[in-house]
Amino acid sequence: MSAEAQDYIPLEEAEAGAVLAGLGSFTLCASDPPWSALAARLPAPARLIRAEDMDADHLEGLLRGEPDTRCVVGFGGGAALDTAKFVAWRTGKALVQIPTITSVDAAFTDAVGVRRDGKVRYVGKVLAERVVLDVDLVRSAPARLNRAGIGDVLSCHTGLWDWRAAVRAGHGPAWDEHAAALGLQLLRELAAHADAVAAVDTTAVRWLASAYQRIGAMCHRVGHSCFEEGSEHYFAYAYEHLTGAHPLHGELVALGVFVMSRLQGNSPDAVQDLLVRSRIVCHPAELGLSEDDFRRTFAILPDYVRGERLGYSIVNESAPDAATVRALWQAACTLPRRTNADGASDR
Repeated sequence: MSAEAQDYIPLEEAEAGAVLAGLGSFTLCASDPPWSALAARLPAPARLIRAEDMDADHLEGLLRGEPDTRCVVGFGGGAALDTAKFVAWRTGKALVQIPTITSVDAAFTDAVGVRRDGKVRYVGKVLAERVVLDVDLVRSAPARLNRAGIGDVLSCHTGLWDWRAAVRAGHGPAWDEHAAALGLQLLRELAAHADAVAAVDTTAVRWLASAYQRIGAMCHRVGHSCFEEGSEHYFAYAYEHLTGAHPLHGELVALGVFVMSRLQGNSPDAVQDLLVRSRIVCHPAELGLSEDDFRRTFAILPDYVRGERLGYSIVNESAPDAATVRALWQAACTLPRRTNADGASDR
């Protein structure tokens, strides 16, 4: 790991309860699960906020009655980490992040995101003073939630292609060899760790946390995320805006990488191999995507990207016709199904 990443947001391995006990008075923004199952054996917060809604008005309402605590703690998945970022940003309090799953890189990114009118908006920036990795706690979560974490790493595959296309077309941030090299390095590491991700072993948990730390540090250094965010994320955002549905972020992004790599002509077989080996859930049916919603997402995607002023990507260079979208859908439907009849992920 680079010294730059280590100096960005400290990542420490520790038991979550011991960390909370040492914080004194704190506001806790928690996902539930796992909070209800763990609350009895963890130090009680001065205030508990159950993270459920990233709507901007809802988040603003949370600020009323905020006690005089020293810090804000995010405890859980993406919603908890993002809610904690918002509260810490608006109150000026210190931020501590304790992810309980490795599904998303939110603990290490500085952007404070909210939803307005069903669209993601970035309204500020805040850095955590520390991120705590409780490996045993993370591994106790459903395997599906941890495997989903590869979405925000695999996205380097399509994100780098889109960024290079943008530079050729004279759009967006200038090419940065260090950022591009990190994206490629993370993809190589993912290929080496895919089987460990499938097993959710300690190596995979530590590697994903390290990958997120390095992604966050690089985004902070260069001031953008082009090396790991492109058309695959835009596909996810457009689908969420169109339907109001919010599948697990990493899984939806992974599906976006699958379809966009095919549209780019960008080593789609290599992407499929990583998805299969890591056992991530990304079959459209398991994410709740219908063929009609898939088709309509592609139909609105160019206008959505322009309207939201998202970066230049394959979306700007290729408007797939109905036959191409149909072929993309059929390809996505060949992905392995990973969930049982009751919706539980296989292990």
